[in-house]
Amino acid sequence: MNKRIKVVSLLMLVGCLISCSNNQNKPDSGEGQQSYENRVQTTDFTILDLTSGITSPNDPRYFDDSKTIDYYRKKEQIRMYYLDRIDDVYYLNLDTFAKVFKDDLSEGIASNVIEEHGIATWTLTKGDKQVYKLAVDGNKKTISVDSEMEEELVKPIYVGKTGVNDYAQVTIDYVPGHENKTRVFNFAKYNFDIFKVDDTYCYPFALLAAETSKIMDRSFLFLSAYKELVKYGIKSQLTDTSFNMDGKEVAADTYIRGAFNQLYKSPEDETVNVAPKTLSVFNKKLFYFIMDNYYGLAKEKGIKSMTDYFENFEGTNSFEAVNGIERGTAYNRAVQMLNDLHTSYEYSSYFSESSGTQGAGFYSQTLYKDRMALQLYLSSLRSAAIDKYNKSRGLSVDDEVTFKNVRYSEDNKYAYFSFDAFETFNYYGDGAVPENKLLEDSFYLFVKNLNEIKAKGVKKIIIDDSCNGGGYVTIMGKLLALLSKDNKSEMFLRDDATDAIQKITTRVDSNRDGVYDANDCFGADDITFYIVTSKFSFSCGNAFPFYAQINGLAKIIGQSSGGGECCVFGFNFPSGQGLGYSSPYHLGYYNTTNNRYYGDEAGATPTYSVDSSWYELFDVDVLGQRIDLAENH
Repeated sequence: MNKRIKVVSLLMLVGCLISCSNNQNKPDSGEGQQSYENRVQTTDFTILDLTSGITSPNDPRYFDDSKTIDYYRKKEQIRMYYLDRIDDVYYLNLDTFAKVFKDDLSEGIASNVIEEHGIATWTLTKGDKQVYKLAVDGNKKTISVDSEMEEELVKPIYVGKTGVNDYAQVTIDYVPGHENKTRVFNFAKYNFDIFKVDDTYCYPFALLAAETSKIMDRSFLFLSAYKELVKYGIKSQLTDTSFNMDGKEVAADTYIRGAFNQLYKSPEDETVNVAPKTLSVFNKKLFYFIMDNYYGLAKEKGIKSMTDYFENFEGTNSFEAVNGIERGTAYNRAVQMLNDLHTSYEYSSYFSESSGTQGAGFYSQTLYKDRMALQLYLSSLRSAAIDKYNKSRGLSVDDEVTFKNVRYSEDNKYAYFSFDAFETFNYYGDGAVPENKLLEDSFYLFVKNLNEIKAKGVKKIIIDDSCNGGGYVTIMGKLLALLSKDNKSEMFLRDDATDAIQKITTRVDSNRDGVYDANDCFGADDITFYIVTSKFSFSCGNAFPFYAQINGLAKIIGQSSGGGECCVFGFNFPSGQGLGYSSPYHLGYYNTTNNRYYGDEAGATPTYSVDSSWYELFDVDVLGQRIDLAENH
């Protein structure tokens, strides 16, 4: 179905026509503008800012729906443009785009936009320091970016307490010769419409948002029926936020869905919303632009052009499909071909996307099912080993250990514990964080377990990382510092676009005495760490053993870890789809001897390989005996 169906009242339609006919901002008729004469229409959007909406049912404010919807509405309106009654894709100039973020900027950050000779530049400064610059050249059709990744440009969405940066000193330096440089992205080949209004270039809103969303933590939805632009930080703000409307509690998701239903409901099936062809075509262009410029594993996979890669996929034409099941299935299958667990496509329920009966399924070459099967298998073996341990030690129900607790070999030579993610606690209460919440944080868990082991005098410590799917990079840096001998961990991050390399150094204060010294780490000369890994050990679960091995902190047991060297970026399309992807920022190691950078996609190489008899990896007694045998012969 190529024809767009709208269900609108006559009053709304007349109002829009009057607004359009009174538009005084005529597009320029200069070079390249002739095709846009009489096509550019104007509309004003109100921002519905949900960034202060509740993000967790654990937040005491979660059940407070007393605020009216006007609490979330901004008074200032945003001038948008669209073409030929196609009010599904919106355009604006950079100055207006910057104003969308004016209430989000962190304290002390100043914003300024200038435009000269077709180049619009948005600069954010903190004191005398430039922390962000975005320049859009309408003549060359390029986007240029300079940013300091460590700067917090916008206010955080999360309002509770979190332990990510507790008792940590993190410094970031550029490797000499690999300093931060300008990143330039060309969008000419994607045939995005751009045009001038009052001698100022206007660009697709979503094209500009594709760049800023990587570091601004803000996403958007267009509610054309209500002329509102919804701004949010995380998806749960769409589903968990409620407000009072005429004395009734209304969920934000219900309100948003009503806007989509009003304009896009299928005349054949009222349970289905139909995406207009113009929007599907635009989203396809945007998808290609993002993957071409921001997908970080293209080189490792031998892909020169992500556009060409996807164009060779038999289902690419369905990216433009009006039918949500067909379109969602096509994107899902195409992304899965990459075999990259950091890259995924999320359907837009607002446009009735899903895999439906089309059978999105996973292609046979994808590793996802194999890895999930491995994780389930290893988890079951670990549970059996822990049950055996509890029974053999005669522990009561109250004293039984879990996988996170320390287990000891019968000869008291080995200690063993597991962790499956690099986690932090989230706490919304007043006062000190309770101990049980602290232990949800991997750093506090490690400190507790390592102090207990140290008190018992055990010198060989096994850490099970085999079912670890990743988590916070900062938490990983803190754990590596705990394992070190000098209370220092070093990680490296390379930007594909410019070859800039950051060295991230982390120190910790595990004893909370305010001093970051060797008393805070556990890697003394007579302590030996072992890390158990599998093909499921992914992302930070892959980088942790990689860094531990390359820095001589631990020996690796099991399989080579499972990759995932790129930090993850994400983009939420203003029509509701979500795209997560491996970014151009690669975790790895910079060798100062040969001036080469080594990514960690290949994982850590086992000191002691195990491809069968996996059960022994979780039995502290059997594994201790195996290690003794390997090291003494």
